[in-house]
Order: sequence, then structure tokens, then C-alpha cells
Amino acid sequence: MTSKTKRPNIVYVFADQMRYSAMGCSGNKDVHTPNFDQLGKEGMIFDQCFSSCPICSPYRAQVLSGLYSHQNGVVCNEYELRHDIPTLPGVLGQAGYHTAYVGKWHLGYGPYPPEKRYGFDVMAAYNTNGDAFHGSYHYNESGPFEMRDWHPSMETDLAIDFITKHQQERPDDPFFLMMSWLPPHWPYEAFPKEYAIYKEEELTISPNTPKQLEAWERHETALYYGNITGLDDQFGRLMKALEEKGLTEDTIVCFTSDHGDHLGAHGYGKPFDYWLHHTKRGSKATPFNESIHVPFIMRWPGHIQAGTRTGALLSSVDVMPTLLGMCQVDIPEGLAGRDLSFVPLGGDGTLSDSVYLQILGPGWPDRSKWLGFWRGVRTERYVYARWYQNEVDPMLFDVVKDPYEMKNLYGKAEYRDIQEQMEALLQRWLKETNDPFEYGERDPETRMLKLGQKYIHEKWEHTVRECP
Repeated sequence: MTSKTKRPNIVYVFADQMRYSAMGCSGNKDVHTPNFDQLGKEGMIFDQCFSSCPICSPYRAQVLSGLYSHQNGVVCNEYELRHDIPTLPGVLGQAGYHTAYVGKWHLGYGPYPPEKRYGFDVMAAYNTNGDAFHGSYHYNESGPFEMRDWHPSMETDLAIDFITKHQQERPDDPFFLMMSWLPPHWPYEAFPKEYAIYKEEELTISPNTPKQLEAWERHETALYYGNITGLDDQFGRLMKALEEKGLTEDTIVCFTSDHGDHLGAHGYGKPFDYWLHHTKRGSKATPFNESIHVPFIMRWPGHIQAGTRTGALLSSVDVMPTLLGMCQVDIPEGLAGRDLSFVPLGGDGTLSDSVYLQILGPGWPDRSKWLGFWRGVRTERYVYARWYQNEVDPMLFDVVKDPYEMKNLYGKAEYRDIQEQMEALLQRWLKETNDPFEYGERDPETRMLKLGQKYIHEKWEHTVRECP
């Protein structure tokens, strides 16, 4: 057992494109997730956690920097995270932590020398692979090494190996392990068939799915849930390893996701579903609940009361300051996120009244012609968003009365006061974060804000990023 005077270890695991509703502990009676559910029983479930910029790379950059996408350089997929800002692994490393990242990185291609690791001591990672069976990874500067198994299984092996070596080589130091799984991101078919346990005809379909897409959604969802049940098994392996190594009591465990997935809700499909109109091929990156609402469970025995839930609004930019606060590590000045460690620890503090949402694009794929550029805010009751130059009708939903967001209240006379309040809230966020959404200089061709962003690889400079 590690010393009680040592700072806690952190294990931060996140899936890719797993929406909040896809767990048993979220109230889903169709999906089988016993290990995620058990984590919820042993810790705290954040029922109102949101991905501020619901795309792969921006989420990762927000968690690592505590800054919004217009602040950290990663405005969409395939952009470079700034090197002149503090990062979560960097700050933890300075506090004595041994740090590692395993899995999908999506913030740069390997190999990974120190200057590309953003403070991680160890990276067993890849930028992104085509599916969860084929690809390779780099281990720091070494590689590439072929991935011969289902990625989550191999990545969990690598994560357990890191913990084992850490105990052998640095037993007196805490560790920070971040693991990113590729599933349940499409292609949904790429998972071990032993998890193909779901019958399409037995699955519940959301009422916000168009009638014409119901059969298709059932097919997609059965595969999606198969991926998630597979992940749940791997998560169980990781938790068992912590227990066998005597680390459960001394480790903060978090499970979450980078963003959600529409799976047919509101008529949205995937980028390569060419039979859909291009404005319906986003799969995420919208202000809808299926896109922005993600799971977040935190466990720390003896510190977080088991079996608790909170409605505190938690944003992806809040992760860095909150984890630092949990570990009593000094939080760098200038972060946009807030330290909400008092919520799981049962202390006093001021909760945020809203979460700020944004899509800046384009990266890959170019979502600007699909989903446009927008900003939004989410409160406990309402979600409000509007688009650059009003290219798309603004949206206002009462998520309490209308949880499936089927009745747009924008422009309704009886909701004029609410609309004005939400617009004022949006204006406050724009001002507080210095977001030049409405006035900043834009590229005349892409209409993208000029924020000094850089691609992670020169190949993207001249690549056609649009899906036909």
C-alpha cells in the first residue's frame, strides 16, 4: 500500500464518441455496462458533464490545457496544441508525478520525442487509426509497433504495464495515467464478435429519430452498444489490476468520453453516409444533447462518498483545474476552466450557472458546410445556440420539459424573456473568454477565424478536407 501522505494517483480513462445515455447507470436498460455502473456505485456520477467543443482533438486539448479551443490552438481536428501554455501532465510532472498517455492521441503523429509529449513521460500512442483492429503506435521515440489485437484490449495491457513498472521503479511517487480508447467511434463494426449480443428489434429508439431512420438506427445502435460492452470489460480488467496491486484506495479514477454520437437522432448520421444530405453527416459537433452530453464518473475511496450523483455543471475545460485541486497541486494562473474539486470532496464552493459551447472548424472533415460555426450555452434547464451570420436558425430548447429537444422555442413570443437571458449569458461568455466569434478576422475562403492556429502536419495544408 502506498503512503497516505503521498498525493493520489490519477487514472483518467475516456472513450471516443460515447454519449451520456449509453450506460446502465445513466438509466439505459438496453446496454450492458456492469463495470462502469459499479464505478458509479463506488464514486460520484456527474449527470451534467459536457464537451465544450464536441470533436475529438478539441476535447483532448481542452482537458490537457484547461483552455477553450479558441485559446489553445486546437480549433478542430488536426491542429497543433500550443507549446507555450501549461498542461495537465506538465504541471503534475513538476509536482512529482510520473505521467503516461496510452491510446488515441489525435494531437500529433508519432514518433513522440519530449517536445511532442506536452509533459507526458511516457506515450504509447497514435494520432488516429482507421479502425480498432488495424494500425500502429509509437512508444515515445520508438516504433511504429503494429497493433495486432482489438485496440482497447492492447491499450489496457499497456496501461497495466505502465502501472506495474511504475510500482517497481518509482514506488514513492504518484502517477497520472490517461488512456483514450478509439471505440465506440465509427466504424462501429470493428469490435470482437463476442460482444455482438444486442438484438436490433429489442432496442429502444429515441423519439427524436425520424421514422425513416429507425431501422438504420437500430442496426447502428446494436453495433455501438457492442463496442461499449467490450470497453466495459476492459475497464473491469483495469480496475481489477488496481485492486490486485493495492492501489484502489490511493487512486482517483475517472471515466468519461470526448463527445457523444447522434446515431440517427435529429436525422444525423456519419461523414461517410453519403445517402444523407451533407448537413446531416456530422455525427457530433452540434449543440444537441446527443453530441455534447458525456458520461463522467469519479471514484476516490474514503474521499468521495460512494453512490452519489451531482447535477453540478462540469465542462471539459474544468477537468484540469479540478484534478489539480483534488491533488492539492497549485493551479496555474490564466486557466479558463474552474476548480470544482469541492463537489466530489463535499466542500463548499460556487457552482457555474452554465457551460460554454463552441464549434470553430474546419479541420478534417470540413464541417463548416455541414454544421457551420456556432457558439452556445447550456444551463440546467435550457440550451441556446446561434450561428455565425445566422446561416442556421438559432436554437433554444427547454431540456427539462423537452429532453429530446424536439420543440425549438427560438422566436416564440412567450419565450422572449428566456431568449434574451440566454443571449445575455452567451455575450458574457464571449467577453469573459475573449472569443472573437462575432468580430474576429476570418479566412476569406474557409471563413475560419484567424487565431494563429497551425496544422499538426504539413500534409493538411493542401488536403481537400471535405467529404463529398
